Amino acid sequence: MIPAITDARWKGVLQNIGKVQLNNLSTRMLMTRLKVMSAEKTEASQQRAIAAAFDFFVKNESMVQDDLKALFG
Repeated sequence: MIPAITDARWKGVLQNIGKVQLNNLSTRMLMTRLKVMSAEKTEASQQRAIAAAFDFFVKNESMVQDDLKALFG
């Protein structure tokens, strides 16, 4: 269910922070962190944010299934 780290949809997640209704508090906290991490709008900062998000979802996949569906359909 988790897209590959190279999947273009991860950039869409960064662009839509705050626009998707998320249920899990941990995921909402992650999104706040990603917003700060990717604020520079450089490729390097976006890749760091994507890597952090990917790691979070891999580690917490069973806990955040609903949020994964909301983010990636």
